[in-house]
Amino acid sequence: MAGIFNSKRLGFLLWGIRYDNIIFFTGFPVLGILFSMSHFSLRDSLKPLILVVLQALFYTQLFAFNDWGDAQTDPAEPASRNWHALKHPEVVSGEQVAAFCLILSLVSIAGIFYLSRLSGLLMLGAWLVSLFYSHPRLSLKKFPGLTELAHLAFAALPFLASWNIFQQLSGEAFILAGFFGVVLASGNIANQVEHFDQELGLGLRTSTIFFGKRPAYRLSVWMFFLSACALFGLAMQGLVSGWIKWPSLFLMFAWPACALVSRKWDMVKEIKKFRALIRVVYLLFSLILIAELFWNKR
Repeated sequence: MAGIFNSKRLGFLLWGIRYDNIIFFTGFPVLGILFSMSHFSLRDSLKPLILVVLQALFYTQLFAFNDWGDAQTDPAEPASRNWHALKHPEVVSGEQVAAFCLILSLVSIAGIFYLSRLSGLLMLGAWLVSLFYSHPRLSLKKFPGLTELAHLAFAALPFLASWNIFQQLSGEAFILAGFFGVVLASGNIANQVEHFDQELGLGLRTSTIFFGKRPAYRLSVWMFFLSACALFGLAMQGLVSGWIKWPSLFLMFAWPACALVSRKWDMVKEIKKFRALIRVVYLLFSLILIAELFWNKR
């Protein structure tokens, strides 16, 4: 045991885990918790905190397993990335990363299953999607449209699993899960634009490779905008909480404003700027959403 902790393997915590992506993705189940809790208090915070940790562990293995699968397909990729589970295979091998993922999967899914059987089954479904998405022999990245469906599941299923622990699933839960799933799927299309040449060289068949860079970029922007319009309309009709119209209205104005501001850029060539813009817009949206949640459940 001492040998493990005195070795370079602890460096894996610095270069092997994609903390930024894990934090971003864990926001979906956190929102599921916040939406479904009837009220907020420090006294009742232990169960939500445990659930957040379990969901973060799930996303940690999801990204580490995706790194493992990508390294099997493209051995040169880990060295080109700042954070990658196989960046230093001489320190932590592929077999060790796979074992790490399996352990985290078991801990996270079993823990959530203990809290709720249905939630555990939903997370098992998300894990199966991640297996088909990332494993090189099963990779959904070889088929247009399936990567977007996988990302929809990566947001929607953990959101629903978290919601179900504090409140019975409802029509509003499924609508919001679908909205967040579409947002994540749209962001994945932008990610494909950035990695177009690499994925084309590997023989993958993503939606961006199928449609082309510029049409895929436009599709991504329209999905962001139209999902916001749909959420606004559903809030106005009372199918989701009426106050959600305000955060969705922010998105409806934000995306045209971003399009106007960025007209001088070629956003396909400056796709990293667009991806950064996506995160800023949805960070602001999430802050407005959370503020409204706390205000309405005070």
